[in-house]
Amino acid sequence: MEEKPRINNDNLELINEKKDYFRKPSLWQVGALFSFVVIIFLYLGARLQKWNVNYGLFLSEVGLIFLPPVLFLIIFKFDVKKVLRINKPGFLNLILIFGIMIFSLPVIGVLNLLNFWIIKQIFGRYEIFQVPLSTESWGLLVGILIIGVLAGICEETLFRGVIQRGLERFGAAKSILITAVLFGLMHMDFQRFLGTFLLGALFGYLTYKSNSIFSSMFAHFANNSIAVCLMYASLKANEFLKQSGVNGIDSVEKISNGDIFETLASMSRIEIIGFIVVYAIIFCFSAIWLYLLLRFFAKHNSNRETEVPRDERSIPVRQLVSFIPGLLLILFYDVIDILRMGNIIDQSTMEQILRSIGL
Repeated sequence: MEEKPRINNDNLELINEKKDYFRKPSLWQVGALFSFVVIIFLYLGARLQKWNVNYGLFLSEVGLIFLPPVLFLIIFKFDVKKVLRINKPGFLNLILIFGIMIFSLPVIGVLNLLNFWIIKQIFGRYEIFQVPLSTESWGLLVGILIIGVLAGICEETLFRGVIQRGLERFGAAKSILITAVLFGLMHMDFQRFLGTFLLGALFGYLTYKSNSIFSSMFAHFANNSIAVCLMYASLKANEFLKQSGVNGIDSVEKISNGDIFETLASMSRIEIIGFIVVYAIIFCFSAIWLYLLLRFFAKHNSNRETEVPRDERSIPVRQLVSFIPGLLLILFYDVIDILRMGNIIDQSTMEQILRSIGL
């Protein structure tokens, strides 16, 4: 008779290392956390940023986005290290992540352009909100610190750290995608939702594959810091061209202020074809390299990836109710903004409506 293989304690430890056998936040808990952060961010964050943009952003990121999930884990006695995946990412992973974020920029840019085009077809216009950035010597440093470093640490702790963990009962892929949707919604900018969603999905994938929250933190930092550097360079270039009295600066400002489609419409057919061909080449080149780097990243981290056990039991609806307050508040804000974009209400009416509910 064939003897069955025995599983000793060492084997059990190896199996448990490859599987997430530990207590995770429940759906109700992460939903309540999401709603709580949305509410305090909308009610307090806007006031802090009106008081002072830089200090307001700092206090919003640290006090309203970072502290709630950390205190939640401590108060309810979760294993902070395991839930947040506090593991070393590895130097090669950081190099790969930086390359991934570089080549993701044109891809995300196309999604944002598609989003803008759809909005323009519906409302006849679209708007781009940019965080105020000083062109002084300290402006770049402050921008990278607040928009790059702080946003990367604080937002990833909340979304990829806690919320994605709580959603893993749906499986790894669904948890990444649902968290990306919540991440995109909380930015409360439906005009760039597609790009923000893709970024969120990318951050979640990097965290899951490398089993390290530092992977998404670094990716988030790299993406935002590159954006800040490009914005700073654009502002400095515009400033220099204006001082030099160079003609044609209006076209540059139109593109940077969100009038790219009007600018394209004013070009000749040959110029438009040239623009499309050049960007198509950049997009295809970047998309291929992005795919290859992601494949290599997954292969390199095959020994780090942990198996996420999926809960096959039906999920009680009551566990999802806690997401509703946050989602309703975001929906309300977006609907009011859509009415403004459609010229159904003006800016002052929108502000009065928001003030009526304390925003």
